[in-house]
Amino acid sequence: MKFNIKNIAWLLAAVTVIGCSKKNDAYKELLKGGEIYYPGVIQNADYRAGNLRTMLQWNPSPDPKIVKYKIFWNNKQDSLTITSGSHNPLDTAKVIVPGLSEGTYNFSVYSIDADGRSSIAINVSGVRVYGPKYQSGLFNRSYNASNPYLLDLLKGNVKLQFNAPDSINTKTLVTYTDNNNKTQVANLSPDSTAVTLTNFKFGSKVTFQSSYIPQRNALDTFTVADVTTYPNISRAGDITAVFIKNPGNPFYRSDNGTGKWGLPKDWQVNANVVNQNNGQGGGWSTDNGGCIHFEAKNYSDAPLVNGKVYQTITLPAGTYDLDFVTAGYGGDINANEIVATGTTIPDIDKLSNNSAILAQYHGDSNSIGGTHTLTFTLTQQTTVSIGWAVSEGTYTYLQFKNVALRIR
Repeated sequence: MKFNIKNIAWLLAAVTVIGCSKKNDAYKELLKGGEIYYPGVIQNADYRAGNLRTMLQWNPSPDPKIVKYKIFWNNKQDSLTITSGSHNPLDTAKVIVPGLSEGTYNFSVYSIDADGRSSIAINVSGVRVYGPKYQSGLFNRSYNASNPYLLDLLKGNVKLQFNAPDSINTKTLVTYTDNNNKTQVANLSPDSTAVTLTNFKFGSKVTFQSSYIPQRNALDTFTVADVTTYPNISRAGDITAVFIKNPGNPFYRSDNGTGKWGLPKDWQVNANVVNQNNGQGGGWSTDNGGCIHFEAKNYSDAPLVNGKVYQTITLPAGTYDLDFVTAGYGGDINANEIVATGTTIPDIDKLSNNSAILAQYHGDSNSIGGTHTLTFTLTQQTTVSIGWAVSEGTYTYLQFKNVALRIR
């Protein structure tokens, strides 16, 4: 048979008609009985991470025919069904899937109508489930090892210093004992680096335990399995900086002068000690980088009589050691280092048998050198004054380097 162009065109047209006819027949077979109906799907499917469980949540489909949702996981080996409670897409449907192992899961959610017809699947992939392995990798917050705590001895409070958390920390509970022997719990929030223990019983044990969430908006919180013991918190030790202003080494001046003689900052002086530089300075000098300084007027003029330098402080009950450290001296000296109740120290001629005096050291040119420690005990919070009452002959000077206060 010979083919020409007209024959070839006719043959192609015939094939096309036959092909279309077969395809239409196939569609008619698929659509036999009516159009295929799929229930409406859910929107915005998401999850909240949990402890050996998870919470799936979504906005419901507005399809009014939907009566339930079916959820599959583990390659459809596991499933659960929940009733549809709303068709408002602004609502949120929630379901907890319990009894899971730690790991990652993929879930498929189907909408089911009253006739049992199922929607296409909406997948929630990469769902993390946490458990013992995650918890075992958690640690309690670290404390500030270089400066673990600050004392407020007058109030009996202690401020514990922590480092910033490095994970999604939710809280750290600090357990301690108060002065009434009752257990107290303070909460250190994740956005704070310090927590105050009020009415703290010094020497008692302090422990802390931190909690975390594995993800933002997680369903469950994980607490570190073990508690950590905070370093021993004792008020014993050097508390100079807590109570004594301008304690020395060096002592600083309060006036704006630039000459040798001045007035000591934060210390009270009486008129007798201000006997230098035409009555403009005394009690402090630039010697030794800055020191408490008693000296006869112009060194060679009038003797110094009952010169006083002191500071008033309030201390809680306790036993204390107060050090006075001499810097230099020479000549005829009657020096008295004093701790006395009240807002001043007694005059030098009223020291004997004075009930206000809690502790005293007397020194002269043979014994005033070095460091002298005054020990005293307070049975309750008390206002005391610490300092010196000094008399000197001409050609006499006496200098002090610093003071230091410790509590036992």
